Amino acid sequence: MELKKLPVTDDGTELYDWAKFIAAENEEELDMVAERNPEVKKAVVTLRKLSTDEHARDMYERREKARRDKYAHESDLREEGRVEGRAEGETSKAYSIASNLLSINMPVDTIISVTGLNREQIESLRKST
Repeated sequence: MELKKLPVTDDGTELYDWAKFIAAENEEELDMVAERNPEVKKAVVTLRKLSTDEHARDMYERREKARRDKYAHESDLREEGRVEGRAEGETSKAYSIASNLLSINMPVDTIISVTGLNREQIESLRKST
């Protein structure tokens, strides 16, 4: 929902009241929407209570920090997984190419330069095929 596109005139729905509550930029706007809707009024009262309660605000900030940290950590793990997946895919391709080159009796030094695998990897592959 794009709150900037919220109509200026009230359409009488509860959704409109909640959208105005979320989009409120000052106390006056909060008071106006709270007068129209008792449920929004409860939210305004709770918001003001939490805003003035230092302990509650500190807890909220800690929860938000933990949430952001968790999201960042998960993003890092996803990126790490993508990198590892690409590396595994590249290694798998190199082994496949090396195997094909071994099957046509290509010299090991040439296979090393083509695939990037080392001599031990190629010899191990030769023994397994």
